[in-house]
Amino acid sequence: MPASSSAPGSASPAPSKAQVFRVRLTSTLILWALISVALWLQLDSVLVGIVGLLGILGTWEYFRLQNADAQSRDFTRLAVSISFVYWVATGLLTVPGHREPPWWLDAAMLVITLHGAFYLSFRTALDGTNTLRRIQNLVFGMVYTTFLAGFMTRLLFFEGAASGRHLLLLFVMTTKFGDMGAYAIGSWLGKHKMIPHISPAKTWQGFGGAIAGSYLAMVAMMLIVPEKLAPLTWGHALILAPLLSISGVAGDLAESVLKRCHSIKDSGHKLPGIGGILDLTDSLIFTAPVAYCYLKSIS
Repeated sequence: MPASSSAPGSASPAPSKAQVFRVRLTSTLILWALISVALWLQLDSVLVGIVGLLGILGTWEYFRLQNADAQSRDFTRLAVSISFVYWVATGLLTVPGHREPPWWLDAAMLVITLHGAFYLSFRTALDGTNTLRRIQNLVFGMVYTTFLAGFMTRLLFFEGAASGRHLLLLFVMTTKFGDMGAYAIGSWLGKHKMIPHISPAKTWQGFGGAIAGSYLAMVAMMLIVPEKLAPLTWGHALILAPLLSISGVAGDLAESVLKRCHSIKDSGHKLPGIGGILDLTDSLIFTAPVAYCYLKSIS
């Protein structure tokens, strides 16, 4: 007698590419909506809170991957604690005076991280290269999840900007439209693998879709609110769009390296259709420093 399709233990069918795209788009639109409402209400504290929450959760998610090593759990607690203090301090130092975070805050965060990594190592017997790996992982993890994410608040409070809120929205839209363009075109037309040993699904056609998506978002923003995006001009916007697209793809691939080294598909399961927090922010933390440095160079 043939087994029923609903029999216990039967595998559920994998979602189609169209279903995955719809779920990803919905999750992303919800996040955009939150940012857009905060922009409309001019609530900088909410924007900093959103970025800070993503930063703290991303830090916890990154270090949670190391929990197979029991000795690394104290390092995880230290990392999340430093990230929490960093983002609280960022809010207190930026929102009241509407100014960029001071660079000494980032320096202090990195110095405390380095000191803390060694202090934790003093507490137990040395474990050869494993001890060094824990120290290096703590410092790298804080740079990857906290230091890079801090550039998003620098865009929000960009000195000399007509509207830092609109610069932040432009940056998020250009980056995420690039992500969506890469997924849509790659799923539809993708044939030529890009870097199969790191991400088998990435194709050169998807890379072209990422650039097209970034250009679409950049041009739309420049047409709708050009006066709000100073010091960005049309010439610089057309240069910045592909830079953000390429950086976003690099960020996506960088997280793929981390996931493959840990033999996991997604960094977490908090966001339907996307995965974890790092799956959402992997491109943003690579593009934020690029956007900030480019704007600084032309302002």
